[in-house]
Amino acid sequence: MARFEKVTENPETGWSDRIFPIMKGYKMACCDCGLVHDLKFEIHEVSRTRKDGTFTSKKVSKKTLRVALKARRNNRSTGQIRRNK
Repeated sequence: MARFEKVTENPETGWSDRIFPIMKGYKMACCDCGLVHDLKFEIHEVSRTRKDGTFTSKKVSKKTLRVALKARRNNRSTGQIRRNK
């Protein structure tokens, strides 16, 4: 079985610390249900923003840029989904 780094929330903000994931093959185990999710990341730069809020983007190099993510549990949405199962 794969081992996962335990990430806990900051009690003051409710968010985890920043995580700098590997760009390919990153797996995250859910603390609530124990499911493992495969995540794939790409880095995009917004190249044009339209008046309606949509935008076009271009993929940028992974060599010099990195993606950071934070996570937190959304108790309300989690409860709603679990009630409707």
